[in-house]
Amino acid sequence: MPTRDDGCCSRRFLYDGAVIDAGGRLDDRGHSFARAWVFRSTALAAVGVVLAVAAFQLWITPSNPPGFLPDEASMSYNAYQLSHHLRDENGALLPLYLRSFGDSKSPMFTYTLAAVFRVVGPHSEAARALAAAGILAAVLLLGLLARRRTRSNVVAVAVVVLAGLTPYLFEVGRAAYEVALEPAVICLLLLAVEASWRARSWTVGRALLVGLALAGVAYVYAAGRLLAPLFALALLVFAGKGRWRWLSVAWGTFAVTAVVPIGVYWLRHPGALTTRYEQTTFIDSSMAPWTIVRRVASNYVHDLNLWHWITAGDPKPYVHTWNAGSIFASVVVLAAAGAVIVLVRERGNLFWRYALALFVLAPIPAAVTNDRFYGLRLVPLPVLLIVLSIPALALLRRAANTRWAARALAAGLAAAVAVQFVDFLVNYRIRGPQRKVVFHSGVPTLLAEGFQGGRTIYIDYDEPHALVYARWYAVEHGISLSRVIRLSDGGIPPTGAVVFGRFQGCDFICRRTATFDDYWIADALGPRPAGS
Repeated sequence: MPTRDDGCCSRRFLYDGAVIDAGGRLDDRGHSFARAWVFRSTALAAVGVVLAVAAFQLWITPSNPPGFLPDEASMSYNAYQLSHHLRDENGALLPLYLRSFGDSKSPMFTYTLAAVFRVVGPHSEAARALAAAGILAAVLLLGLLARRRTRSNVVAVAVVVLAGLTPYLFEVGRAAYEVALEPAVICLLLLAVEASWRARSWTVGRALLVGLALAGVAYVYAAGRLLAPLFALALLVFAGKGRWRWLSVAWGTFAVTAVVPIGVYWLRHPGALTTRYEQTTFIDSSMAPWTIVRRVASNYVHDLNLWHWITAGDPKPYVHTWNAGSIFASVVVLAAAGAVIVLVRERGNLFWRYALALFVLAPIPAAVTNDRFYGLRLVPLPVLLIVLSIPALALLRRAANTRWAARALAAGLAAAVAVQFVDFLVNYRIRGPQRKVVFHSGVPTLLAEGFQGGRTIYIDYDEPHALVYARWYAVEHGISLSRVIRLSDGGIPPTGAVVFGRFQGCDFICRRTATFDDYWIADALGPRPAGS
């Protein structure tokens, strides 16, 4: 080992760049080297953890979920049409909302998917990859929000892990639902508000960003049309001297970019934006106001039953695989602690007040409907629970430096996450592929048989699900759309033609050759005899 003589009584040894004295102690240069080594190792570990979370979020397999829902096929077909012709399936030029199955779908996901299809071509996996990327973006934005609020890389990575492994968010990103972009939009709203609060800069430019983010909430999903005004109203927590102009500009931007365009669309297309609401709400004109309020309050409490989300989740299998929880118990514990911190220790922090207000408001759109624990309408819940966990994680991080009890608590919470995540993952891998009927997984096989040999498929006028499936299958497999023919009302296909349907029977003589659940293909055998 090389040595260095620094005087008559001082002899120090050089070892891998560190200087060690005769007593074996590191001098200042050695301490700096050790600190740098620990920093680099910690940074590499953090990057590795984030990359692992990203890989998990981008885990896409055609067998789980095992098919493609009608809404997925409809949005994908509309995206294809927009990407090539700037028109939706009904021929509307760049519509604000897209009519599908009698409902008006929000535009953000479909227009984004149109851009994706323009680059990579129309594929079911590309549509689902967009959903997965949307959730991953939300996960990373939550980590960024945690870093900006706490200045702690440890807390930021912890938030990325908690969000990235949360079953609720992961499963929403497995299917091409329009709501898959909602978590990221909510995170952008929070970051826009946080930027103003952190900088104490209430400028017009920052207010514009807040207003545009609110507009994004309104356009991303049907529930957002109610949620966005509620979130805009919650900005009143910032009302005060020097902030009124900021607040007015944010509200004005939201009104110009969302409220006015949506209002004009509603006037030009009466009932288009309320059809789905009318189908799902319990409210009718005969109910007394106090009855409505009582029912909404009861629904609100039911949907906010966090124990149910920990142990079960959405009972509908097209959103969640049964027999496992959707939200980590540790996240709920941390969020509860975070809410207490906000109310007790951070009462002057208006940003945390706003985040807490959003959590309180988030279940309201679902509470006015008949469905309980409806996962898609309640997607903001896991996002805002994770946001509220940030103050508790920051406090736990500081306490863990000096107190063994805090370190034990952190280890316990991490262990609970690991146990619940493994339980979910095993359940997801076993039961997820079993949802074949729910996701209509046999439809592509029927259509492959129907198109075989260059044949044309005929579809009854009143079969919208069959029609969109056939059109999407043709687009995805490079089959000319001229081989998908929608019959006129009461129309009869040529004898020997292939017919594809779901709910409607043949208005002519036909022989079914294959079926899957409600769907079937048949050979047309000619018109019915007169009088039959």
